[in-house]
Amino acid sequence: MEEPTPKQTEDIIIRTMKGDLGVPVPNVPAPKLPPVETKLPAPVTPVILPPPPPPMPKMEKRDETQRNATPALERPPVLIVPPKIIPPKEIPIIPVKPLYKATPAWLKLGGIGLIIIGIALSGLYGYWKIFIQSKSATSANPPASTSTIPTLPFTPSATSTIPSTTPDAVSAGFFNKLPNKEITIDLPAKTPIALAQALKSEAKIVETRASVKQIKITYKGIPLAIEEFLNLFSIFIPKDFLSNYENEFAFAFFAQKEGARPILILKTKNKELANTQMTEWEKTTLANDVLPLFLNNVKLPQYLPSFRTYLFVNQPVRFLNISASFASLNYAVYNNYLVFTTSSAGMFVVLQDLTGQAISQSYLENLNASINEFIK
Repeated sequence: MEEPTPKQTEDIIIRTMKGDLGVPVPNVPAPKLPPVETKLPAPVTPVILPPPPPPMPKMEKRDETQRNATPALERPPVLIVPPKIIPPKEIPIIPVKPLYKATPAWLKLGGIGLIIIGIALSGLYGYWKIFIQSKSATSANPPASTSTIPTLPFTPSATSTIPSTTPDAVSAGFFNKLPNKEITIDLPAKTPIALAQALKSEAKIVETRASVKQIKITYKGIPLAIEEFLNLFSIFIPKDFLSNYENEFAFAFFAQKEGARPILILKTKNKELANTQMTEWEKTTLANDVLPLFLNNVKLPQYLPSFRTYLFVNQPVRFLNISASFASLNYAVYNNYLVFTTSSAGMFVVLQDLTGQAISQSYLENLNASINEFIK
C-alpha cells in the first residue's frame, strides 16, 4: 500500500486579525519554508485481551415465606426413614439362692484342732518308725554299712522242701535267710552224664524271679563230697587246692529273666590263703576250668579279657564277661566262704544274704553303669 504524499506548504498563507482589521496588507509573497517530512507512526500490533468473565449471577435473597412458597417440584426429594423400634430383650430372672448360715466359730476351731492333732500323731508315728524301730532292727542284725537302704524283694521260703536224711547234709550256715526253696536230687548213677541231665532238667523249671533254690545232690541217699561233685561236674581245680577247704559245699540256682544261673559256695579254712589261690588261678586257666558251671555249651572268646573288680556292699568282687547273654563269671571271698556265681545279679543276692545288708534299686543301677553293664 502506497503512503500518501505530504502536501506542500507553499500555498499556505498565514493571516492575522490585525490585517483583517486594519490596513490592507500588500500582496507580499510569503517566505518559503523548508519542507517538513511527516512520518507516520509505525503500525501497532494489536493486543488481544481475554474476554471478560461472565457476570456473577445475582443471588436473590428470599425470606422464609418465599422459600416455603417454592413449588415442590423445584425442591430436592427428602428421604424420611422411620425410626426402628428394637424390642427390649427379656433377661430371665435368676433365682437367688438362700445364703448359707455362717459356720459357728467353735466348729471351725474344732476342725483346726483335729487337723493339728492328726499331723502331730503322724509325725510321732514317723519318728517311731524311722528312728526307734529301725534302730531296734539294726541292733538285732547290724549291717556292714552305716546307711539304711531298703531291701530288694525276695520271695518267702517255700514250705514244700525235701529235707535231707543224712547228718552230713549241707547246713544253713552257707546262708542266713536264703534259700527261698530247697530240693534234693538223688542221682541214678554217679556219672557226669547223670549229673548234667539232672541239673539241666531242674534248670528248666521256672521259679519266682530273683529267688534262690538250693539243690542238694545225693547218690543212694548219701550226699556227694566236694571232690566227687567237682569231678562229676567236670570242674578242674589246681593241685592241693581243696586242702584249704572243708568237705561241705552249697549248690543253688538263681532265677532271673534269662533262665537259671548256678551258684557254688565253698567253705574255706584260711581266708588269706584262699585269696592267694584265687589270684594265682585267675592268671592261668580259671575261666576254662569252671566253664561247666554255666550248664550250657558256652564257648569263651578267642581273646579273653582279664578279670576286673567292682565293690558291692564294700566287698570286692572279681568278674569276667563271657559270650552268654546276661551271664558273667563272678567270684568273691567273704569271711570263710568262696562264692562262685554265673551272673552278677546272683552275686548281689548272695552277698546281701551273707552280709545281712540290703541295697536299693538305684544303687544297683549306679553300680551297673560304673562297671560298663557287666551283667550282659
